[in-house]
Amino acid sequence: MTQENAGADAVLGAAAGLAGGAVAGAVASFKAASSIMDRISSGPSNQQFHVEKDTVLQAGKVIHDQWLFLQEKYSEVLPKLRIVTMDGKVTSDVVTAWNDRLLFHDDSYANRILAYLKALESLSDQLKTSAQQYGFTDEEIMTSFRPKA
Repeated sequence: MTQENAGADAVLGAAAGLAGGAVAGAVASFKAASSIMDRISSGPSNQQFHVEKDTVLQAGKVIHDQWLFLQEKYSEVLPKLRIVTMDGKVTSDVVTAWNDRLLFHDDSYANRILAYLKALESLSDQLKTSAQQYGFTDEEIMTSFRPKA
């Protein structure tokens, strides 16, 4: 966790102590989710992904469909993530810290998800290229890598 994130957590924690009730529960949930996201996105992945001719189109379809699905959900949710006000229950500092952590900082959750989407898109493109190299026709490739209708 960066020093900046620790500061945001401290502000959020202080708000939880002052506001109590639902806000405290939301802050606790947010901090738990924050911890999980920190572990998930703590650095570059060293996982290997291997396909062969008989699996490249299947793998490509799964990755491509997942990328499109997540991209759609990301676009739907992103505008709803920004907190504008907490009806006087917490200070503007808490709202700012929350929004920074969720949306605005380079390592915000929204930016981490965007980076994951870019990685899925890249993997989809690599699988499409592999399918071409394995000799699949353009029609076979487009069946697996077509946009959702």
